[in-house]
Amino acid sequence: MIVEVGIKLNKDLKYYDNMLKQYGFKNDFTVDTYDIYYTNKNFDGMSENEIKNSCIRLRSCNDSKFVVQNKLLDDIDIKEISSYDLDNFEDSLLKYGYKRIFDTKKKDYHYVKDGMSSKIQLQEIKDIGLLVYYDNPLYYDLPLEEQRKKLLDDLNLYGFNIKYDELGLDKLRTLYYKKEMFSKNQNG
Repeated sequence: MIVEVGIKLNKDLKYYDNMLKQYGFKNDFTVDTYDIYYTNKNFDGMSENEIKNSCIRLRSCNDSKFVVQNKLLDDIDIKEISSYDLDNFEDSLLKYGYKRIFDTKKKDYHYVKDGMSSKIQLQEIKDIGLLVYYDNPLYYDLPLEEQRKKLLDDLNLYGFNIKYDELGLDKLRTLYYKKEMFSKNQNG
């Protein structure tokens, strides 16, 4: 399993943008993302990853058409839809017991630095706040706890101040339970 940390930050975007730039990072990609999640499941007791895998997701980047990410319903073979066709798509999902469960909007900033094998992402998520997301393919073969520690060590080298016992925020579980929900792995 791949560990991804998603730590809620306590300062504003400008602070972290300046901090990363001081450590030699550049913001190479910025995108506005609108995700809509549909499910026919009850999420009680599920992990963040289990919730994500129990949903059909529509994603629109920078107001483009929605890309349909569907690994659950073979009968629905639509790859993308416009916002005008959203009601018809939702009607077709209703026949299978699927309903809209979450709408999420975020602005995502990707930061890169020469020599790094991954990016640091700052995400401003509506109704949740500013989070830093990070994983590193160099650590994928390590045990989960070791991956997590190395990820936090990397982030702390670049100016973050995250303790090993600090948990990351689970976005979908937070939206589902309507209170902040935390875990050690936002991909778990």
